[in-house]
Amino acid sequence: MNRLETLMAQYPNIIFNFEKLPMRLSGLALGNEVALNESKTADQLCQWILEEIGHVETSVGDITDYGSLENMKQERRARVWGFTHLLTRADMDRLRREYACEDSDYPAADDIGLELPYLHEVGLAYGLQYKHVLD
Repeated sequence: MNRLETLMAQYPNIIFNFEKLPMRLSGLALGNEVALNESKTADQLCQWILEEIGHVETSVGDITDYGSLENMKQERRARVWGFTHLLTRADMDRLRREYACEDSDYPAADDIGLELPYLHEVGLAYGLQYKHVLD
């Protein structure tokens, strides 16, 4: 079982579907169903599946109108929920110690199978600073 399948198996109450979605969209949660973009790699989907699960667990109603402050708050809440369920603060501290001598954060991101900007977003959610945040 790969990492994506393991994550999906932890939430048997959620129906996961792989569908053709616009490339900019990695996933979409509606009720207890999560649609995942079939064009994304398994590693890319691992970064986003927990945000979609976070929407199932924490969001109420249709929050697709990002002009609404309440919807933006719900989006952020689901995103942080996903971050903290993917990597704990202890995980982030371990990565910082193990890769402290590196010139960049790319080796740490590669080690855990995440894209660098996503790793930085997780760290920023915990209040951490990184070497190349603007990469």
